[in-house]
Amino acid sequence: MAVLAGVNGFGRFGLHLLKYWLDRSHHANFSIVWINDDTLTQKDALDIINSDRFVQIPKLYKISVNGDEITFTSADGVENKLVYTHAKKDKLPWLGKPDILLETSGKNTLSRDCKPYLTKRTGKVLISATSWDADQTLVFGFNHKDHDPKAQVISYGSCTVNAFVPLAAFLNKKFGIKDADSNVIHNIQEYRLKDPKNHTLLRKFCTLEKSGPNLLGFLDEKSFIVNYTVIPYPGVSKMDFRFRLKRPKPLRDILHTLEESFVDGDLRHLYAMDETDRGPEVHNCTPHSAVFVRDSAKLLGDNLYLQSYFDTENSVNRYFDLTDYLASTWGKSRRA
Repeated sequence: MAVLAGVNGFGRFGLHLLKYWLDRSHHANFSIVWINDDTLTQKDALDIINSDRFVQIPKLYKISVNGDEITFTSADGVENKLVYTHAKKDKLPWLGKPDILLETSGKNTLSRDCKPYLTKRTGKVLISATSWDADQTLVFGFNHKDHDPKAQVISYGSCTVNAFVPLAAFLNKKFGIKDADSNVIHNIQEYRLKDPKNHTLLRKFCTLEKSGPNLLGFLDEKSFIVNYTVIPYPGVSKMDFRFRLKRPKPLRDILHTLEESFVDGDLRHLYAMDETDRGPEVHNCTPHSAVFVRDSAKLLGDNLYLQSYFDTENSVNRYFDLTDYLASTWGKSRRA
């Protein structure tokens, strides 16, 4: 029996999660049975599903509605039914029914805000954002196998954490890292562009700057900096990296080591490498945490420079992977 999941929050992240799960539901270890949003009614959610220009669910699934139930039918006739509710989180009509609650609203990032979900069958809450007081932060491809079965509230990190941390850990293992920094050019949700105050460049704090050293023992606040800028643009974001290596090798050897790892190594399926810069648009809804540009890579002395694109909202792919892992281990053992 599949592990049952309920989703609270149907914003951009929740929409991407629904599409990513629908495309993989036939082999996923968990089933999304409930979705709730305290702002969006069912009609609002359906309008978004039917009109979004990036997450194109209607092209692959027939959508039908019967009361609170929405059915998504694939071209080969497979049906996925889920119940959509519109309630405050403390009034969830399905509270306590999922094995795992997926908190994707962006509003409840503190452990105390998620504790009320932990009732009856619900034994885990997975937050789709940085949470400084979660029982664990698990980054898929880095430390997800360190999951503590007793941990109840878990953070998946963030889009930037998932893009940076597994890569940095791998480079440190292979070449050693003295210090590092990252420049993030981060998009903004399209609906927010209607607000005049968002039509500007905005320097902000990035949770990666604190999360990186917290997760990676070889970095600290003196050896790692993140320059984070939000721009009035709704497309795919950019993230550039600099690593000062302890044991540098020729650039071609470093890139070959990375590419091998992307295909069939420690970083398998997490990252990809493009030969040339094809622009951001081709990376909409990429399954990768970041896609690097080979001909933009540089080695200046012992400093390695890498440029990448990453779809911030589609870091949901690593959130899915983490949920699937928890469902296949902790979830199935408790349902046995």
